[in-house]
Amino acid sequence: MSPPLRSASAASLSPDADAPVRVTRATEGDQAAMRGLLEEVAPVVARAARRVLGRGHPDVEDVAQQALAAFVERLPTFRGESSITRFAERIAVYRALTARRDAAVRRRVSEDVAPGVLDEFAAPAGLPDTDVLEGTRRALLIDALVALSAPQAEALALHFLFDHTVAEIARMTSVPDETVRSRLRLGKQALRALIQNQPGLARLRELLP
Repeated sequence: MSPPLRSASAASLSPDADAPVRVTRATEGDQAAMRGLLEEVAPVVARAARRVLGRGHPDVEDVAQQALAAFVERLPTFRGESSITRFAERIAVYRALTARRDAAVRRRVSEDVAPGVLDEFAAPAGLPDTDVLEGTRRALLIDALVALSAPQAEALALHFLFDHTVAEIARMTSVPDETVRSRLRLGKQALRALIQNQPGLARLRELLP
């Protein structure tokens, strides 16, 4: 299998020992605890939104704010399977993928054109060829994910864009390892079909052995 599009963050995916206590305090009305959690996860949420939506996307800040609001809303469901930052990262990835999917639908309805606008992913001038290639491939992948089911798109995004393993994704999404494997397998099959029908996605073939 080819290398991931991005290396994983150095932050650990293992559960935070004190996270459940901090979450309980925050959900029970401790404003200092809630503020501390938000300060901890805000940079992770912002990075995840930027990675999925693309550099300079006009909705990045809005999606990040929505993800933080969803993080607060879903805090009572946190069970400590992974770190609190990865819990927030997963929410941000899901929100960003949803935003791209909604935008693609709006484009098709209002302009009657297929999704595929990659301008927000354009690499700055002067980057090495390998960086430009990676940016283009990442843009193509995210554009293709819009056509997949939400669970498959989420699993593929966490795997390819964030370099998470099956076990890590399972902890982040609270599903069995086999469910993640199934989503990845079916998602790759769907991507292969897209590549066959859309020659412009050919650069994604190296991700799908």
